[in-house]
Amino acid sequence: MNTARLLAGLAAALVVPASLLVAPSAGAADASPRVVNGREPIPGETSALVYVRAGGSVCSGALVDPSHVITAGHCAAGSGGVTKSPASFTVGWSATGVLPPTMWAGVSKVALHPDYDGQTFVNDIAVLTLTNSLGDAIPMPLATVDIARTALSAGAQVQAAGFGYTSARGPLSDRARVGDLTIVPNRVCRDDALTYRIADVSFVGLDIDTSTAVCAIGVQPASNLIIDTCQGDSGGPLFAGIGASQRLLGVVSVGVGCAGFDDRGAELVDKTPGVYTRIAPYLDWLAEVGVRSLPAAPTITAIPAANDGIRVSFAPGDTVTVLSYRAVATGVDGTTSSCTAPATAPACTITGLVAGTTYSIVGYALGSQAESSTSQAVASVAGVPTARPSKPLIDSAKATPGRRLAITVTRIDPAGWTSTFVICSAGERSYRADVVEGRAVLTLPAGMTYRCYAKSTNDVGGTRSKPIRIDL
Repeated sequence: MNTARLLAGLAAALVVPASLLVAPSAGAADASPRVVNGREPIPGETSALVYVRAGGSVCSGALVDPSHVITAGHCAAGSGGVTKSPASFTVGWSATGVLPPTMWAGVSKVALHPDYDGQTFVNDIAVLTLTNSLGDAIPMPLATVDIARTALSAGAQVQAAGFGYTSARGPLSDRARVGDLTIVPNRVCRDDALTYRIADVSFVGLDIDTSTAVCAIGVQPASNLIIDTCQGDSGGPLFAGIGASQRLLGVVSVGVGCAGFDDRGAELVDKTPGVYTRIAPYLDWLAEVGVRSLPAAPTITAIPAANDGIRVSFAPGDTVTVLSYRAVATGVDGTTSSCTAPATAPACTITGLVAGTTYSIVGYALGSQAESSTSQAVASVAGVPTARPSKPLIDSAKATPGRRLAITVTRIDPAGWTSTFVICSAGERSYRADVVEGRAVLTLPAGMTYRCYAKSTNDVGGTRSKPIRIDL
């Protein structure tokens, strides 16, 4: 299998492996198509899968934030490699994955990778910017480079989804389908002379550039039917995990036939895997066209919580998808404690702190790539008071130059929720100063007699020292 023939086959037989493929049994090319190698999605598994109408053709795609869909480059490329007009696209979604979609969005911008090659399908990736949201669709976070390295290692189990053909001869599926696939080793994927065996089926390599693409295929052990993607699944997600752990690893790209059969339903002598565009090599480009995986720092508020805690609430800094939030409290001694909160319930309580102590709190938003930068710090006291503070004591009073009176106060409650101040009164006039590091300084008119006392307060109540008399 030489490269030229392979690529011609890719363009003609299948510009996309597909949703899940129905493979007719050997020698039964005329059998009615039936999905024997696909399955229904697990609830929540395809919440990001979208249906893409692309200028008369059908593709699939993955919603990766509220306004962007990642799909295959060949879905966005028109004749001569010219990018299709945004007006030629509509994107649909339904909560159940059943067609027709219940919600639709237009497309305001199409970003085809600038180095997309319509002959080799290298850089087969594009981004669609939506004109409106798709309601309750839940975006699929992009995999980090480290996550992708592990998830796309040889033999790893992944999933692909789409709305494509249910056999090499069609028809298109009327609902979302998922295929359970195995990652083919890179050495096989990039060499058309090597083979790789899954169950009792042997697959031949495709001479693919594995720095930007990966090969994957599935086999049903009991029947040796091949699980593959097909026409109409182009642009659909290759992913791993479900729920909060789900990550977009790749995009359905190309293949030779579907599930071991050509588009006439004839069984292929050489069975080949499907080809998927990797996401990780394109993270910088995706950020350039608006698909950022690193969210902005959140805005946080912090309030004391019962016993020894601080309750921190988060607000997103922008529209980039946030997976979770983290808050860190730092004490004056440098010790830290933290808590995390899911994006769906953006608040958490840091516990195990020293009650009554003031902490500096910062927050982070966790995106699919890494944490955001640090939020602006806020201060909060840990815990809440359960009783009034102890009575303060005026220890001494000393007149200083400039008609200033320095009053030293002891027995001050050290808890951060307590404030202590001194009030000096003469007749109907009163003067107040906060106690800072055990000392309050007041500027008072001379020639008068003052009655001074210290007062400590918290949310429960206040207490006063015994008053003293001072003549100036």
